Amino acid sequence: MIQNVSQIEKEFLIKTLVQNKQTVRFHGFTTAGTGLITMMDRYTMAVTLLETFDNSSFSICEHITGYFDCHGTTYAFETTVRECEKQQIKIDPPVKLLRSLQREFVRVRKPKNIQVIFHLANEEIHLDYPVCPEYISVEETNEQSPFSGKKITEMILSFKDKISDTCRNNTIIMFRNRKPEAFEEELISSTGKVLFIPSTSTVLPKSDPYPEGRIITEKIEETFEAPDFFLTGSRFESLLEDKKRHSITSEIWCPIVYYQYVVGYIYLGNSGSESFDIAMVDYVWDFSRVLAYELKKTGYFQGEEEKSTPIKHKATILDMSPGGMLISLPDSEIRTPIREGSIFSVEIALGKTIVLCSAKVARRFEEKDTVSYGTTFINLTPENMMHLYEFLYRRSFNEKDPHAFEQKKLNRVFK
Repeated sequence: MIQNVSQIEKEFLIKTLVQNKQTVRFHGFTTAGTGLITMMDRYTMAVTLLETFDNSSFSICEHITGYFDCHGTTYAFETTVRECEKQQIKIDPPVKLLRSLQREFVRVRKPKNIQVIFHLANEEIHLDYPVCPEYISVEETNEQSPFSGKKITEMILSFKDKISDTCRNNTIIMFRNRKPEAFEEELISSTGKVLFIPSTSTVLPKSDPYPEGRIITEKIEETFEAPDFFLTGSRFESLLEDKKRHSITSEIWCPIVYYQYVVGYIYLGNSGSESFDIAMVDYVWDFSRVLAYELKKTGYFQGEEEKSTPIKHKATILDMSPGGMLISLPDSEIRTPIREGSIFSVEIALGKTIVLCSAKVARRFEEKDTVSYGTTFINLTPENMMHLYEFLYRRSFNEKDPHAFEQKKLNRVFK
């Protein structure tokens, strides 16, 4: 997890760098290298460069990233070059200092001569099902999953058997021959999120414990109420009262999301004193993702799909390493934002070499008119990783190279 260092600690660490003449790694658009911070005051930092790629130097006004290690932890800061003369540069003192980056490779800011093209599987498919506002990839079952290797009927029976002790009232509803009707169905099909009712005697959760946003909070539900619901009464509160009259104490309505389509849902209801907890939400959500993949694998939607030519999107690369990248694109570029945890196909053009892999979204940042995705590469072959390494860092692969690795740990991928 990335952490901001306090102002006092930041000043102490940088003074330590200066006093101990400790090497700092600098990465920019034009070059990268190592240097020593020789002086720092409120307005500037002086750096003597020890070595750079191609013996070149940074450009004035270039944004660069500095990395250094202290007591087994990597720290990083962003800054701007203000003066440059041979091997002497002056940069802005860092506003922020970050620690615990927990990446294997350093990121190269806006790398030269690299293009990224990606496409989303959902854009090739058109189905007549409710559409939710986010793209969620449909992935192969994890081998560690208790449902791995089972046929779809066996998988459903296994799921129902597993929850039978804690939930007797459960069912799977598909939207193949019907549209969402109940208010609960409207909520989950419009959001693609889980309606988790821990207790029919209380309101919905006020916050979502999942980083990617997985459950419908009280605030989200209120957006589906009439504008004057404070005067006319809440539809959802009326539903809760009705559920209590039927002795229902807790419920989970989990959508089955197939890319951006909500194709059905899993319903769990409890009566008596027992209530569902967040662990049950985890279990049902994981099952829904496996079920979505199995529906794809068995051709459940084959007769309903309208295929179209894959759309290729060009992304702006903000930074990249052999382990992942941060990309940005206009929010109008794709139909639906990509949810954290989702995977999409990527083509990386390194000059004349094309590297094919997939990228998994770790973080999403939305700003006015743009959206950025922090991703990690998956299924990248060792050979392609080396191609990417050598193109980004402009040197032969070396697992002990201080320019490339954030931590002092060796890269075990090539062992």
